[in-house]
Amino acid sequence: MVEIKKILGRSRSVVIEEIRMKKSLTLFSCVSILCSVTGHISVFVAPTAILKYTGSVGLSLILWIFGGVMNLFLALCFTELATMFPKAGGPYFFILKVFGPFSGFMIMWGYILLITGPFWAFVSYCASLYILQLFFVNCEPPDVAVKLFAVWILVSFVAINCVYVKLVTKIQSILTLTKILALLLIIVCGAISLATDGPENISDVWEGTVDKPIVVAMAFFFSVFTFGGWQIVVNLMEEVKNPGRDLPRAIHVSFLIITLEFVLVNLAYYVVLTKREILQSAAIAVLFFEKFYSPLKPVLSILVAVTAIGVLNASILGHSRVLLAAARNNQAPFFLSMISTKFFTPWPAIFALLVWSSIMLLSGELFTFMELISLFSLLLSLSVVVALLYLRWKQPHAERPYKASLYIPISQLVLLVVVFMLCVYEEPYKLGRGLVILAAGIPFYIVGVKWKSKPKIYTNYMERLTLSVQKTLLVSKSE
Repeated sequence: MVEIKKILGRSRSVVIEEIRMKKSLTLFSCVSILCSVTGHISVFVAPTAILKYTGSVGLSLILWIFGGVMNLFLALCFTELATMFPKAGGPYFFILKVFGPFSGFMIMWGYILLITGPFWAFVSYCASLYILQLFFVNCEPPDVAVKLFAVWILVSFVAINCVYVKLVTKIQSILTLTKILALLLIIVCGAISLATDGPENISDVWEGTVDKPIVVAMAFFFSVFTFGGWQIVVNLMEEVKNPGRDLPRAIHVSFLIITLEFVLVNLAYYVVLTKREILQSAAIAVLFFEKFYSPLKPVLSILVAVTAIGVLNASILGHSRVLLAAARNNQAPFFLSMISTKFFTPWPAIFALLVWSSIMLLSGELFTFMELISLFSLLLSLSVVVALLYLRWKQPHAERPYKASLYIPISQLVLLVVVFMLCVYEEPYKLGRGLVILAAGIPFYIVGVKWKSKPKIYTNYMERLTLSVQKTLLVSKSE
C-alpha cells in the first residue's frame, strides 16, 4: 500500500511516499513470538531471587503462578487498546492518542533509551556467553571476546530482520521451539529425579516461609517481571492479519503454555537441588544439569543460547516499530519512518536501534541500565492501564474489537500502584536515577518537536539525509 506522506523543503518540493508494512502475522506467528519473548531467559536465572524473598518452595511456586496470572491480566489491558488502535508502536501510540504528544514522546524516549537498547545488548550478550562457554570449559570466556561475538550476533539478526518479515517469523517459530525444548528437558529430568530419588528436597514445601509482607511483595515484584517481554507483540499490530481475533487468542494460549512450563521447571529445580544450592547459584539451570547429569551441560548451553537469540530476533522485530511510529508522528527524524520498498521492513529505525544497543553493549554500562528496565516497564504499564480506564470513562461506546472485563484493569491499577510505592520505599535511588534519565528527554522534546522554525542549515541537512535514505531504499528494490 502506498500513499503520499509528506512534502519537505523550503525552496523545493520533495514528495515522499509511505510504504506500509504488509499484514503477514497470523495467530501462529503471534503465539510463536509471545512464547519466545515472554519471560525471555529469566526462568534460567531468576528462581534464586524469588526463593530468597519467599523462603519456601510452596510460596515461591504460588508467586510464580500469581505472576503469570497478573501478567495475563495486564496483557489483556494492552490487548484492548491494541485492537482499538491497531497501529505500529503499541503503548507509545496508545499514550500519544489518549494523553497527547508530550506524554507520547516521553514514553517513546524511555522505551528506546531504557528498554530497547539495554535489552538487545543483554540478550545478545547472554547468547554470546553461553555459546563461548562451550569452548572455555574450565574458565570464563574473556569479556572482550564475549562482547565482540555478541556484536556479530546482533548485526547478523538485524540483517535478517531487514530482509523479510515472513523469513523472520519462520525463523522465530524454530527458535521458539528451542526454548520449549529446553524447558521440557528440565521438566523431564526433574520427573526422572523425582521417580528415582524421591521428593526429599520438597518434603516440607512450607519450611522457611517468610512472614514479612513487604519482603513477600518484593518476591512478587520479581515474579511479575520475570514474565515480561510479551509487550513486544502489541508493537506489531499493524502487521497482524486479524488483530481483534488473533491477539486475544494468542495471549491466552501463550500465557497458559509459559506459566505451566515455568511452574513445572521451578518444581524440577526444587526436586534436584536443595534450597541452599539454589540460593548460592547465579545460573540455576547450569547447576541443575551439573548435579543431575553433567554431560547435558553443553546441550543446555546451546539451547539457552538459541533461546536468547530467539528473544533477540523477536525484540528486533517489535521494538523497531516504536521508533517507526514516533517518526510517523513527527516525534523523531522523518527518515526513521521510511520502509524498504522491496522487503517492507523499517530499515532506518532498525539500524538506528542497532547503533544504540551496540553502544550499550560495548560501553560496560549494560547491567547498570538493565536495572532500570523493570522500573520503566512499571511506569509504562501504569500509563497504559490509566489510559484504558480513561477511555472507558470518556468513550464508553467506542468500538472495541476486544474488551477486557472491568475488574482486570482495576485490579492491575491497584497492583501497579502498590508495586510502585514499594519501589519508592525499597529502591529510592534507582527510581530517582530512572526518573532523571526520563526527564532528560524534555529538552529533546522542546527542541526537536515543539520548536517548529528550526534554522535553515538544519532543515537542509535533514532534507539531504532523508533523500539519501530514500535513494538507498529504492536502490535495494531495484536490486
